[in-house]
Amino acid sequence: AGEPGTALLGDWTDEELVELFKDAKKEAFADRWIFERQWTRNIWYMLGRQWIEYQSRDGQWKDKRLAKWVPRPVTNKCKETVESIRAMYTSIKLGINCRPNGSDPKNVSTAATCEELAPVLYDIHKMGRVENERDWWLNVTGNGFMHTFLDYDPKYGIINVGIEQCRECGAETTSDKLTGAQTVCPECQAVGTMAPALDEEGVPRIEKRPKGQAVTIPLSPLELAFPNSYTCFDDVPFVIRMRWRTKRYYENHPELKKLVSELHFNKAPTDRSLQIFKSLTQLNDMGIAPIYWSEGSGGMQNGEGLTEYELWHKPCDKYPDGLVVRYAGDESPVVLHLEETEGIPGPIPYTDSEGNPLFTFTHAVYSHVGGRILGSGAVDIIVQKQDQLNQLDSLQLMSLMRASNPVLLEPKGAEVEKFTGEPGLVVKWNPLTVQGNAKPEWLIGPGPNSSYPVIREQYLKDIEELSGTFDIIKGAKPTGVEAFSALQLLVERSQSRFSGVFQSRGESHKEWFKFAIELERQFGPDERTRAILTPARTYTFKTFKKAQLQGSINIVVEDGSNVPKTALGKRAAIEHASQLQILNPQDPDQQYAILTNFGLTDLVPSLDIHVQSALQKQQAFEEWVINPQNLQIAAQAGMQDQIQHQEMTDQHMQQMALSGIPHTPDMLPPAPSPMEHTPLAMKPWYNPIIHRQEFMKWANSDSIRELLLNPKTGKQVEGLLKAHLMEIELLLAQQQAGMIG
Repeated sequence: AGEPGTALLGDWTDEELVELFKDAKKEAFADRWIFERQWTRNIWYMLGRQWIEYQSRDGQWKDKRLAKWVPRPVTNKCKETVESIRAMYTSIKLGINCRPNGSDPKNVSTAATCEELAPVLYDIHKMGRVENERDWWLNVTGNGFMHTFLDYDPKYGIINVGIEQCRECGAETTSDKLTGAQTVCPECQAVGTMAPALDEEGVPRIEKRPKGQAVTIPLSPLELAFPNSYTCFDDVPFVIRMRWRTKRYYENHPELKKLVSELHFNKAPTDRSLQIFKSLTQLNDMGIAPIYWSEGSGGMQNGEGLTEYELWHKPCDKYPDGLVVRYAGDESPVVLHLEETEGIPGPIPYTDSEGNPLFTFTHAVYSHVGGRILGSGAVDIIVQKQDQLNQLDSLQLMSLMRASNPVLLEPKGAEVEKFTGEPGLVVKWNPLTVQGNAKPEWLIGPGPNSSYPVIREQYLKDIEELSGTFDIIKGAKPTGVEAFSALQLLVERSQSRFSGVFQSRGESHKEWFKFAIELERQFGPDERTRAILTPARTYTFKTFKKAQLQGSINIVVEDGSNVPKTALGKRAAIEHASQLQILNPQDPDQQYAILTNFGLTDLVPSLDIHVQSALQKQQAFEEWVINPQNLQIAAQAGMQDQIQHQEMTDQHMQQMALSGIPHTPDMLPPAPSPMEHTPLAMKPWYNPIIHRQEFMKWANSDSIRELLLNPKTGKQVEGLLKAHLMEIELLLAQQQAGMIG
């Protein structure tokens, strides 16, 4: 969790650290079963196991004991609701806005760099996958957590660290602990006595260490415990992160393998939260599990392992820099000493730009509940209606099977041996029985009650009302609603239900980015390179240096609560604007923007090609004009063209004068274009309409504004842009006059 080589905090012994853990665990797990019961129910409902009841005697959820002939249908509206809300989350693009703290140029530069570095960090931490999983727990349990830290798992690579030995006292240390031109022995304090330690063959010795990688992981409330007596997560003094480690992990770990004989391994966790979490691997989407599974066993598996607890304590009087300790086992926890590789036990290893420890955990809630940290989820509010819907479906099936099922009446003495129901069945009966009135006949049942579908429809409507997942959120236009204003009203009504979770997700994303930036500043490489796709669909590469992240910034994240979430709402807005004749169908710029919004630019390949041609021309000019020599060469070539054009014009005038033929200006050789030797040269196959509209947007962009402010080349660039615009205007005039196609 921390930086290798960090010393143990103070003089705390293992016994004192174990005692601290026991007290913290007792406080964090007090009455936790109340929420574990609710989370387990919600998870089972999501997986389709909904015919369950809580048995206080066993303290577990178990299947309801019903007669075998009672059907147990499940129309899983819980899962549909959660997936609809998660789909809405994916349409929200959380944008990072970094603002400098003060006018210090270093802060301004850091803010600009951080905004551009945000997509790089997003990919490094795999936030798409992390937030997607976090959102599942957020909707189902009402709580989602993320933890950002430096992971020293060997899968991220191994580095070689040289071992140095003092020639005076023989003490050994690693080279990363020695600083300065004149190294000092950490034992005898001798200066300049450290040299590479050699093995028996005279080869310098090295120590292999995990490279370390900044990562972010999602955590469910089943994996994180903290005192619930507080009302805000920021006020929590500590958290305990739980994980299940297999025996194989300890056997293959270079430092922990020596503890295998001392640790007590089990088949399953003894902690209830981890039992529930680990048992999810044994539950499928059919809502069933192996026969031997029970909630208390945690999914008995062949492999042995133990529970690891990681205590993160915030700074306080006892621990001014915080504390991170990892323990192995439940009954007799053992402190794991990883000072050389991970810096634990020890102080919190992450600090901000001012040196303050960072508690790198974030918490998001679906629906806040006053007076407590833990929130409620999207499933909680619809569970009762889900039960009513399932019970109604079961009753309807029983009615069909028991009351609506046709029954054959067989009078006594009809002599029918067996009714099989097979097609073409021949039934023999005696017509002389009871004067011929003993013929078998069907007795048709009354059929299901007509109130069933009405009640069922009401239940479905109630679920949508409670969860806020109306048709408009699911991407379907309600029947009979055509007007844009009505659709927009439905969209706003639906989205207003989720403003709280939008804000909570945004705050969580902001906290994550702050942690990611600080870890990048503290442990990241000296340089990172990002490939950027330009509007012209070409790639350019931008380099970020760690030295550019030393300023102080403030981070703002848009949570998306006021942004349209559905493609349906955008399409309705476009249709409404078209009906009001606000849009101009003849404007290729608007056509391209609308088709881009719908993802249908492939329907107008020629328009797309012309737009890309204009963008590529502009990008080429930006890259070309950076070199002042290119401007000089173009100016000299332009002067040569002017001289040649003047000579050709004079020669042509003399020939016309000698021949006596009257001449007109259109008979003279065309003047050379000042853009001929620049990337802005207009070709005959260019579309001047599209090139003009793209030029006007480009000329007002930040990139051109920076070029014009250049004291050395700004005037020349401005002259070229003006000449280019005049050339486009001339081509447009000729096109309108019918002179060109």
